[in-house]
Amino acid sequence: MGTPRRPRWRDSLPSMSLHWRITDLRHLAVFALAAFSVSLLLFEARREIRETARDEIIDVIEHNLPVVPEPNAPSPKVPGQCTTWPVGAKGDYNVRVHTSNFALQSFAPPGGWKKPHGIAIKALVFYGRKRTVDFLDCYLQKNLAVNGGYLDEIWFMIHTDIEEDLKYLKELVLQRPQYKIVMPGQCQGFNYACMWDPVVEDNTIYIKIDDDIVFIHPDTIPQLVSTRIAEPHPFAVSANLINSPLTGFKHYDAGAIHPFLPDPKVKPSQQAAQLWRPSDFRAFPKKNVPKTIKNGTILTEEITNKHLFATPHYSGHPWLLLDDIEDALLKTPMGIDKLTSLADGGDFMYGAAWKSWMISAQQQYSLLRNLELNTMWRYHFGTQIDYPQGANSSADAAALKFFDPNHLGPGAEQLYDTEYIRYNLNFVAVWGHDIKNALPIAEDDEQDITATIPQRLQRPFVIDTRAIVGHLSFYPQHDGIRQTDLLDRWRAFANEMICAVDNQKIPFDPRCPGY
Repeated sequence: MGTPRRPRWRDSLPSMSLHWRITDLRHLAVFALAAFSVSLLLFEARREIRETARDEIIDVIEHNLPVVPEPNAPSPKVPGQCTTWPVGAKGDYNVRVHTSNFALQSFAPPGGWKKPHGIAIKALVFYGRKRTVDFLDCYLQKNLAVNGGYLDEIWFMIHTDIEEDLKYLKELVLQRPQYKIVMPGQCQGFNYACMWDPVVEDNTIYIKIDDDIVFIHPDTIPQLVSTRIAEPHPFAVSANLINSPLTGFKHYDAGAIHPFLPDPKVKPSQQAAQLWRPSDFRAFPKKNVPKTIKNGTILTEEITNKHLFATPHYSGHPWLLLDDIEDALLKTPMGIDKLTSLADGGDFMYGAAWKSWMISAQQQYSLLRNLELNTMWRYHFGTQIDYPQGANSSADAAALKFFDPNHLGPGAEQLYDTEYIRYNLNFVAVWGHDIKNALPIAEDDEQDITATIPQRLQRPFVIDTRAIVGHLSFYPQHDGIRQTDLLDRWRAFANEMICAVDNQKIPFDPRCPGY
């Protein structure tokens, strides 16, 4: 006799009533469906986390938070997931040199820009991410003194401990004799105090550049340097930032902002291509134009939030121009924010403009449109300002020795005084001796250099509106901006208009195979 067989659950089924058998089967089906749904959700969540893992790691480290890197992501399944350029399934991309007959209008003085004698000019790139420095390199190269520009050296001020980004920078510096790596100190996250400690050389103008500057007009660095010399009284001179709360709405009022909205489709329809001009894309479909205002008033708070903080429809989406539509700007993020802020007393536009990725995107696509139309003069909203000169100025004697009271230009033609209101510190020209006399700089260097120190010294912080640069995103805007095709467009513009033939850039992203 063998061992008695253990009873199984199905042996009891014949003795159960039909009602209980059907009920149990229903419970089992519901459980199976729930388990399947949870599995799908977990799979999709893991895929999304992997897609943004590296950029989130960088952002978290900037806040001094611990992070565990995710493994490499699988190959993308759809166009635009990691690049809108024609990259093959295996990551292959044939580099093509894009030649252009297009030339940007320059506002250089008669005879062209001439680098001043007796002054060293050095760029300070506050470095943490290779994804934009990759093509920022083209702008830096073009502005080197050895290539006919103004910059004697480029200092990369390290503000990261991400090994992949540090490795990239080390390899880049080995190829560029004028580049150097500077390890200023241990400040991390939002503490930038130590970054300014080495910025102390006399007879030197430093130009601080954030690593997510995506466009520098050919006039910008010569113009900033000329203004820094021509107006010694201000403590610092900033570039005219595209994507800044303050200057963004100055640009709106000056007519430099164009009506753009994100592609309303839910998946890519544009063929993969290396493009930057807005006219290469279709117009925004009129049937999808939102109804946002009635009698000049925003309809609801829900509409406001929807058009300032919407979730992108798909990764790599373009923004499209609203063509031949009445009150087009008032149907866009900046128009809606402006109307809302005016209704609230005018104080709230700056908060939304710092947080909203959609306001950032509209400013950058408008910049691309103005570049295409060659209408960069639209951004020159400043005026000439008569500051105290010579002995009447509180400027240091070290700067006054380079000042010519009879100068006729260039420099300081169209300035804007921020009147000790905090401004962004993304691209700023300062004298080394001014920083040396102001040390130590506070952890919040932006507040200190743009408002606190200028007010204490009664030396204003000014914007040279002729010195135009494009800025990718503030921290709250990162996630949304990464879902647009802007980085691809800015890289395409750099390849066509700025990068040397032997320095053409390819798209790279940890989500793309081979990049």
